[in-house]
Amino acid sequence: MMTAASAAPARVVVPSSARPRGGAARRGAALVPRAAEATQKAKPDWAGDDVLSKVVDAAINNKVLYEGLMKPMARRTLINTAEKNGVAWRDIAARLEKDPSIQKHFDAIKNDAIEYPEYYLKPFHAYAEGNLCWLAAFEAEPATYSMALRVYPKDRITAEVAQARLRDSYTEALRAHVDAHAGAEPKTILDVGCSVGISTQYISRAFPEARMIGMDLSPYMLAVAKHRDEGVEGAEKREWVHGLGEDTKLESDSVDVVSLAFVIHECPESATRALMTEAARVLKPGGTFVMTDNNPKSPVIQKLPPALFTLMKSTEPHSNEYYTVDIEGLLAECGFEHVHTVDTDPRHRTVLGTLKK
Repeated sequence: MMTAASAAPARVVVPSSARPRGGAARRGAALVPRAAEATQKAKPDWAGDDVLSKVVDAAINNKVLYEGLMKPMARRTLINTAEKNGVAWRDIAARLEKDPSIQKHFDAIKNDAIEYPEYYLKPFHAYAEGNLCWLAAFEAEPATYSMALRVYPKDRITAEVAQARLRDSYTEALRAHVDAHAGAEPKTILDVGCSVGISTQYISRAFPEARMIGMDLSPYMLAVAKHRDEGVEGAEKREWVHGLGEDTKLESDSVDVVSLAFVIHECPESATRALMTEAARVLKPGGTFVMTDNNPKSPVIQKLPPALFTLMKSTEPHSNEYYTVDIEGLLAECGFEHVHTVDTDPRHRTVLGTLKK
């Protein structure tokens, strides 16, 4: 396995469960503030074809600046946010690296027939191999805590509560849409780009009777997802599949909900279109599509300091396409109705639609 980052003095380790239990997530959900109202601007100036965006892109494309400054700074920012809030980032990664069961899960899950699309083979998230490496998988959970904490910077909350707020706001939006438009409880839910299974577990908890399929292109992530899910309530209803979201190999009209949580910002527009087309194929008529990701209209996103938006953009090679693509319009083109966007927290939006019957 790839060597994890050098160990630092251990701090309080947030339980490897974004394992949502009992009332913890619900208590967090009760604290969800009203999401920031969107500005009139459609996107931040640092994305797309704007002059500022081109200046930022030029800096990122300078290999000396990227490798020597931006890449290490992006990692340091995430790690520092986590560790100063009690998430033992390095300790979590080190423990996973030493666990022999993870390699066994990897061997059982990996699909050797997978052909990775070109966009997935590019460096992103400050990893040279993208998500196709152990270090990315070992650090994925603490990275999500860091992301959640940065959503609520002024609130004195734990990483676990921040995670619960972030995830519950998503599942609550999904629940409201299903209740309004689906007509029945979902029996099968596909979570595309499930990473290490945090979103999958939260959705499963919100819909405990549903069969859950967590699908990802990274067998490394899936091995950690399987490990995290051992002994967790409802694990028998969750399966982990090494597959391509644009070509799932699932039967047509076989799924009630397709979810993509924090996935589309990592994709070029062509892949986003393909993901939605495939979602429309596998969903039953009346089924629900749901995605959550950065909100281009968020005042928080649009007003990020130059250092932060440059670092963030440097780790996400498809940012220009993500911040300019019309998600609602693409869903309508793919045959979805009742398409709408919910500002689920100050930084993120959730977009939902129902496949026409």
